[in-house]
Amino acid sequence: MESQQDQQDLRDLVRYEARNGRAYITFCRDEKRNALTYEMFDRLMEHIDRAERDDDVRVIIFKGEGRDFSTGHDLAQVGGAEYGFSKDPGARRPSQRARLHFDKRHVEQFRQIFYCVKPTISLVQGWCVGAGLYIVEASDLAIAASDAKIGHPEQKMGLAGAAYMTSWNILAMGPRKAREMLLLGEVVDGNEAARIGLINKAVPPEALLDAGEEWAERIVRLPRDAIAIGKAATHLAMDSLGMTSQFVHGYIGHALGTNIRYESDEVNFMKERKNKGTTQAAHARESHYQAGGEQSATDAPTDAN
Repeated sequence: MESQQDQQDLRDLVRYEARNGRAYITFCRDEKRNALTYEMFDRLMEHIDRAERDDDVRVIIFKGEGRDFSTGHDLAQVGGAEYGFSKDPGARRPSQRARLHFDKRHVEQFRQIFYCVKPTISLVQGWCVGAGLYIVEASDLAIAASDAKIGHPEQKMGLAGAAYMTSWNILAMGPRKAREMLLLGEVVDGNEAARIGLINKAVPPEALLDAGEEWAERIVRLPRDAIAIGKAATHLAMDSLGMTSQFVHGYIGHALGTNIRYESDEVNFMKERKNKGTTQAAHARESHYQAGGEQSATDAPTDAN
């Protein structure tokens, strides 16, 4: 059970504020590039539920405080750690049933964002990768700073194209571009993300918050019932396109991906993390995949998944 101090810490890390028809949900862990722990995800879901139950809230806005929107899952909690994997050399690996149970619950959190009954807007600055980008993809609307860094580099850790939001990626970008981004772990700036349909539009960094407020105000002025009916109609359309199934194959794919076998010439992030620590392991992973790439390994966030 969470202590009162733990609860306060989580409130500080995922902040909620409702005013003027808007609910602002802000990630406040700038010292870790807004990397998200599973406890932070639980708090995020509580805030979304709170906003859904508040009839005065007509739109939900996701933001990141500080430099970045979010560098994704906190890497200290992935690769077996999320399943309660023991570091004891003699310990057995987590079972498939344990993996499936945990991943099903977690992926359903992204489904909750995707099927939120209130319109959602993500405002993206800095790094937005991994689970941070899943939140953006699950949102109705997304605006990014032109210099934001957006992508799924976590695919190089073992999924290689089996993301939670694969169906949405294919629908938004087309199968070729979606496969390129996921299979190669591409990271693009805000302008390119807008061009390929990953977000709605890119704006200068200093204009990001104002752009979000402009769209929020236009939504707030709509009748509440019209907003609700519009979201319900969108959900029906998504279901008719088979979008719900991505949340099933997403959790199965992740459970399988965390149990892959690494060969001797392949980078095993989990092993590197155990031997060298999270930061050095992240740099080793990025360096392995550079091969003439433009992004320096030292430029990549070290808390992202």
